[in-house]
Amino acid sequence: MSTVILAEKPDQARAYMKGLGIQFTGKATKGEGKTFLDDKTVVVAAAGHLIELSEPEHYDKAYKDRNNIDILPLVPERFSYQLKGDKKQLFSQIKNAVNKADRIIVATDKDNEGGAIAYNILRLCGALKYKKIVRAYPTALDKAAVMRQFKHLEPIKNTWLQAKAAIARSKSDWLIGMNVSRLYTYKLKGIGINGNYAVGRSISTTLNLICQWYKEIENFKSQPIYELKGKTKIGDEEISLKSPIRVVGSNDRNAKIEYIDRVKKAGINNSHVKGIVKAVDSQRKYRMPPVLMTKGDLYKEMSRVAGWTQSRSKKIMQLNYQQGYQTYPRTDSGKITKYMYDYLAKNFKDYLNAIGIKNPGNPFIFPEEKLKHYLTTEESAGAHLAIVPTEKIMTADSDVSEDQRLMYEVVVRKSLTLLVVPYTYVSNRLGVLVNGKLPLMTQNTVMINSGWKGLLLSGKKKSNTAEKKGIDFRNILKINDVIDVVLINVADKTCPPKPLKSIQIYDKGGLMENAYKYVENEEYAKVLKQVKGLGTSATRDHAMASLESKKYVSVNNRDIITVTPNGWLINWLLSNSQISDPILTAKWEEAYMRIASGEISSQELINTTAQLVYDEFDSANKNWNAQKLRKIYNEKAEIFNKEQSIGICPKCGKPVIFVKDQKNAGKYDAYRCSNKTCDFVIYYNFRGKSISATNMSRILDGKATNKIKQLVTRNGTHYDAKFKLAYDKNHDRYYLEIFKEHKD
Repeated sequence: MSTVILAEKPDQARAYMKGLGIQFTGKATKGEGKTFLDDKTVVVAAAGHLIELSEPEHYDKAYKDRNNIDILPLVPERFSYQLKGDKKQLFSQIKNAVNKADRIIVATDKDNEGGAIAYNILRLCGALKYKKIVRAYPTALDKAAVMRQFKHLEPIKNTWLQAKAAIARSKSDWLIGMNVSRLYTYKLKGIGINGNYAVGRSISTTLNLICQWYKEIENFKSQPIYELKGKTKIGDEEISLKSPIRVVGSNDRNAKIEYIDRVKKAGINNSHVKGIVKAVDSQRKYRMPPVLMTKGDLYKEMSRVAGWTQSRSKKIMQLNYQQGYQTYPRTDSGKITKYMYDYLAKNFKDYLNAIGIKNPGNPFIFPEEKLKHYLTTEESAGAHLAIVPTEKIMTADSDVSEDQRLMYEVVVRKSLTLLVVPYTYVSNRLGVLVNGKLPLMTQNTVMINSGWKGLLLSGKKKSNTAEKKGIDFRNILKINDVIDVVLINVADKTCPPKPLKSIQIYDKGGLMENAYKYVENEEYAKVLKQVKGLGTSATRDHAMASLESKKYVSVNNRDIITVTPNGWLINWLLSNSQISDPILTAKWEEAYMRIASGEISSQELINTTAQLVYDEFDSANKNWNAQKLRKIYNEKAEIFNKEQSIGICPKCGKPVIFVKDQKNAGKYDAYRCSNKTCDFVIYYNFRGKSISATNMSRILDGKATNKIKQLVTRNGTHYDAKFKLAYDKNHDRYYLEIFKEHKD
C-alpha cells in the first residue's frame, strides 16, 4: 500500500516531510519514506496553480493580435487548461506518484483556491474517478501541527464542491479580464491615451471604492456643529459635562436655528445655573481581550508597533510560517481551536521566556462561557484560524532575523492575552439635572489592573499626554446635592475624511471588508457583510498590488494612496458597469455558496458572466465619447502631477514626480519628469543612500542637498557629502555631482 500527499508549494511539502520524518535534501519537491500513514508515503509538491486557463490564442491564433477586437468577445464553449511552461517537470513528478498510489491525501491550503489547485491537478492526472482521495487541513508547519493534521483526515466531498466554485470564479474572472481589458486598452489607444487598462471584478471594484472615498473628500462641504457643554468644579478639579444638545448642519438643515430652539426648549437663558446631582456611582468593570489576529490585524499591529509597511509584514509573516514558528498567515478568522488554546496554555511560560519576560507566573484560565467567544471547532473552523505561535518556540539560538523576532514577539504577546487576567478598571459616573429638563453627564475611569493590555507592546508613536487621575464622585457628592454649573455654547465644523492609507484597504474593518456599506440593496449588502466584504485575505493583497502595478494608484512612503489619471479614467469608463459595483461580488458570492452546496452548476455563473461581457461591449460601443475621455484624463493628469510634484524639470519645465519601480522591488525607484517625452531622471537610490523628497526638492531648486552621512568608497573608507544637480552638455543629461565634506 502507498499514500501520496499533495502539497500546494515546495516549502509546504518539505515541512510535511520533516514533520513526518521523511528524509530529503536541499530544495526537494518530492520525498519518500515509511510513516504512520503507510509503509510507502510519498510527499509531492505543486507550485500553486500548476495548471492555468489557456491563453486566448489557444482557441484561435487570431486572438494573439490584441488590436483585433472585431473578433471579441471570446466566450469558449469549453474552457481549456495548460500547464505552466516551467512547471511541466513538477507536474510529471506528481502524475507518476499519483498513478502508483493507493490513496491520495490532498494537503493544499485550506481554502477554495487550495481545493481548486488540487482538483485541477488530479483531474489532469486522471485520478479523480478511480483513486481514493481524502483531505488534510494544514494550519501550521511545525512538526506537532504536521503530525496532528495527518492524524485527522476528512472526506474530500466538501473540498471538491468548494473547488468547483473557485474554478467557476476563475473562469468568470478570465472572461472579464481578457475581453474587457483588451476592449478598453484598444479603444483608449485609438484616442491617444496609451497604457494597459486591465479590468477585473476585484481590482475594478476596489478601485471604485477608493475613488468614492476621494470623491467624498473632493465634494466635501464643511457643515457647522453647535453643541451645549457644561463645566463645574468638584473639589480642586474642573470637570467637563456633556449635554444631549448637539446639532450638525446639512444642506437642508439650519443647525444654528435648530440649536437655539433646543436650548430654549430646555429652559436655558443663563450661562450660570444650578444643577441637582441625580446620579453618582462607581462601578468596577472588566474588559476581555479581543479575538486574536487575522492577517489584516497583524499588518495593522506591525504598523502600530514598528511602523512597518504591508509588504514588509507580509514577507516576515510568510518566513515565520515557513520556518514553523507561526500558524498559516492568510487568514480571515480570529478564532482558534481548543487544541491550540491548550498548547498555548501549556507553553505559556516558555513563550514568555523566549521573548525576554522572566518569571511570568502561571496562566489565567478564563471561565468556559467566556472562552467560547474565542474558540471554534475543527469542523467549523472555515478556511483558516487566527495567527498564533506554533508549538515550535523561537529561542535565542534560532537562526532568524531581528524582524522575525519582533513579529514573533508581537504574535506571542497578542495570543497570550487569552491567558492573562482581564483589564480591570473603575468607571466613575456623575449625572446632573439643570432646570429640571436638561441632563448633563460626565464619566472617567481609573485602571485597577492593566491585565492583558499590559502584555501588548506600546506603539511607535507614544502619547506625551499624562493619564488624568480619575475621581470617585461618591467621596465628594451625594444624590440631590446642588452644584454650580457654567453652560457653554460651542461652535465647531465638520472635517473631511482624511486621505486613504493602503493599510485601510485590507485590514480588519477596512474598505474591502466594509464594501457592504456602499451597497444600497439590503439583500446584497447582507451577503457582502456575511462573507466579510470583497475577496479573501490573500486576494485583498493581490488586488492592492495589482492596482499599483497597473498604475491605477500610487502609494507614497507615508502609505497614502493617490488615484492616478489612469485610475480615474478607467473608473469613469466603468461607472455604469456591474463590473466595478460591489453588488456583482455579492451576486457571485451567493452563486459560490450555491455551487458549493450543489444547488446550481458552475456553468450558470459562467453564462451570466458571459452576458455581462456582451453587455459591456454594447455599452462601450454605444456610449463612447472620445472628447469627454480626453478631457477627464488631461484634467486628472494636471491635478495629479501638481499634487505629486517634487519640483520643476530643468529640461522641459514640467513637474517632476516620484515613480515606483513595480517590477524590481523598488530597485529603480526614481524621480522622473511627468512629461513622457522627456528623459529627465534621478534615481532614488544613489551611492547606497536614498534621496528624500525634501532633498530632491532642494536639488531641483538649484541647491545642494543636506549633508548625507557615511557614504562608502570602493576601498571601504567613509565620508560625508552633499549632492547637487549638474549638466552634461555632451550627452544632454543631468546627473548628481558629489561634494565631499569629510573623509576618514
